Amino acid sequence: MRILLLTTHLNIGGIGVYTANLARYLKKRGVDVTVASSGGDLEDTLAEGGVPHIKIDIRTKSEFGIKVWKALPVLAGVIRDGGFHILHAQTRVAQVLGYFAGRITRVPFVSTCHGFFKYRRLSRRFFPCWGEKVIAISKSVRKHLLEDFCLSSGRVVLIYNGIELERYIAGRVTRDHDLIRSMGLAGDTAIIGAVGRLSSVKGFKYLISAFKDVISRDRSVPAGGVRLLIVGEGPEKGILQEQIRKLGIADSVFLTPGSMPLEKYLSLLDIFCLPSVHEGLGLSLMEAMAAGRACIASDVGGLSELITSEENGILVPPKDPKALMAAILRLLKDDRFRRRLGDNARKKAADSFSINESVAQTLEVYREVAGGRHG
Repeated sequence: MRILLLTTHLNIGGIGVYTANLARYLKKRGVDVTVASSGGDLEDTLAEGGVPHIKIDIRTKSEFGIKVWKALPVLAGVIRDGGFHILHAQTRVAQVLGYFAGRITRVPFVSTCHGFFKYRRLSRRFFPCWGEKVIAISKSVRKHLLEDFCLSSGRVVLIYNGIELERYIAGRVTRDHDLIRSMGLAGDTAIIGAVGRLSSVKGFKYLISAFKDVISRDRSVPAGGVRLLIVGEGPEKGILQEQIRKLGIADSVFLTPGSMPLEKYLSLLDIFCLPSVHEGLGLSLMEAMAAGRACIASDVGGLSELITSEENGILVPPKDPKALMAAILRLLKDDRFRRRLGDNARKKAADSFSINESVAQTLEVYREVAGGRHG
């Protein structure tokens, strides 16, 4: 079976990482897989895994823009020349392009829904462009597809994203004291951290506001003993930097694009936060849980499916800096509770977050839409 994965770009982020990991682990199973995209940071990751990459210029936010129509005959030619049996699209732009390319070439088309769409938009209503099978990455995303887009239950398949557990579970994520010292911090500095694209949907402005309250409202947690580390790039970077400056906490907040493997950053953290406004699932939260970090997340979307509050993490209402502050202070003050949440989070990850299981389920979807005609 020959699989073509189609996505807008391969920059570091949830969809890019999902695509790269899916391709690499399909390859490990002996599947002939290729990725087509505009390229990005993860091209080297594909190359290291022996996965071919075909560059097609579809880096656009307009699903019916000129780039998409120019790319359509290119993609159709790639599909025909490559003899692909399945086309699997990831983003809305890739979904529209893949839908029409699939119709032209008569190749079965699968799409993955990674989050929540504005379903009242006319373009989505008149041109839904879903695959013959649609993979939903969480129960909340599946519910969104069934109720808001009225897809049939037999068409939507729930497959949770998986992560590379061996990077985190096997005791490899231990605190890197040399790295802490290189940042000019003491070995006992408490570090609160977050990872993700710097966009409004991730809710980092609420975390920054909460952190300001953490270091100013409780004398048992002095400013010199706590730091905030946010790893990511994105359109909100300047806005967040200005917020940090206005709050007068620039000396206590590290904003870094992330030049090291994620597990390096996770090794520094005492507490991981994901304050998203909405979230399809949350790969960074899954990775932090696998690394045994005590986690705080918004009670939204797929995050609520990952964390059982008070058992393997803490859920707080979205857009609520006060609730975030209270949860952070509680974990900073209670070492035993913090360790227990981290241990339980790691167990949850080990039991539920295997990328091998996720890829095996995805391969079954491919076989079903291909009608069992290919291996």
